[in-house]
Amino acid sequence: MKKLHVFTKWSLTRLAVLTLAMSFAMAGAGWGVEWPKVAKVISPSPGASVHMVQIALGKVIEKYTPIEHWIVQPLGGPSLWLPRMQKGECDFANHNAADIINAFLGRGLYEKMGPQPVRTVGSGHDYLFMFWTTPDTGIRSLADLKGRVVYVAQKANPMFWKMTEVQLASAGLTLDDLKAKLTFGVIRDAARDMIEGRVDAMLCPAVPSAVMEINEAKGECLFINLTQEQGKYVVDNNEGYFIQDIPANDRRFRNKSAVPNAVCFQNAMFTPARTHPDIVYGVVKAIFEHTEEFADSHPQAKYWSLKHRPVASAVPYHEGSIRYFKEKGLWTTEAQTYQDMMLKKQQDILGKLGKKK
Repeated sequence: MKKLHVFTKWSLTRLAVLTLAMSFAMAGAGWGVEWPKVAKVISPSPGASVHMVQIALGKVIEKYTPIEHWIVQPLGGPSLWLPRMQKGECDFANHNAADIINAFLGRGLYEKMGPQPVRTVGSGHDYLFMFWTTPDTGIRSLADLKGRVVYVAQKANPMFWKMTEVQLASAGLTLDDLKAKLTFGVIRDAARDMIEGRVDAMLCPAVPSAVMEINEAKGECLFINLTQEQGKYVVDNNEGYFIQDIPANDRRFRNKSAVPNAVCFQNAMFTPARTHPDIVYGVVKAIFEHTEEFADSHPQAKYWSLKHRPVASAVPYHEGSIRYFKEKGLWTTEAQTYQDMMLKKQQDILGKLGKKK
């Protein structure tokens, strides 16, 4: 009996040590917190590049984290998902990183919503954000949009209005110079309207499937080029955007002709500031350490990579993301300085709003 007693005591001690070690290991893996079995994710519309990329990212997130179901719902833009985030009805969403700067600070078309408690998870692929048209319209420059019927915005997506106004202004035009300014819901439906001649042009990020459909039906989907001066005007008056010269037949955009001075933005994933850091850390690690497992799923997917620009100067990053990027040596002094500046800027705005109340 004595030997059994000694053996049992030794076993219990060993078990306690093993249990403690396992708890530390799980915490290190980002699993020391209760994870949701289902992650609710919102994309702008079905068929959009961001929607397809979100689905691709979900494959590694489900594989390498305790999240069992990464459910992507094509419900609309940030005017819809930001309120849902506040209510706990949306865990993650992807959007134009430049536009969410405005939401974070509660300015422009987000002013009524007020500064949003949102954080960046990680940044990925780039988007070409221009006016599209077809060869038979005769439209070759922004000035040619005068007197035309144009899709200028997508429902529940404020970023379109500002970009429309700024691109038109770069050519000396306003919304009133258009014959009709329309909003669309689904990108493919808008593309079909352009193919069938109901509209002359549309402002939209370059969605490959829609561009290819226009290419096949009309010979080419033309992106209305900006001059160097117009491109500079647009990015100078639209924080967070940048200019790229896009070569012909770029797989990301399916453009047949080169697009010089293209206005672009970087897509990013966002989550509420209150999301537990271990969860965000685990999601970021799953994405950026397993890029090769989803890179071939979509032409834009491979840009969710540590080799691209996972850390962008836009909306402040979640502390779980910062932890991961510090481990990879990608969180710089400049990034921290920008982070601190933006957080203070939001706090100052919130302080002023509090005084007004």
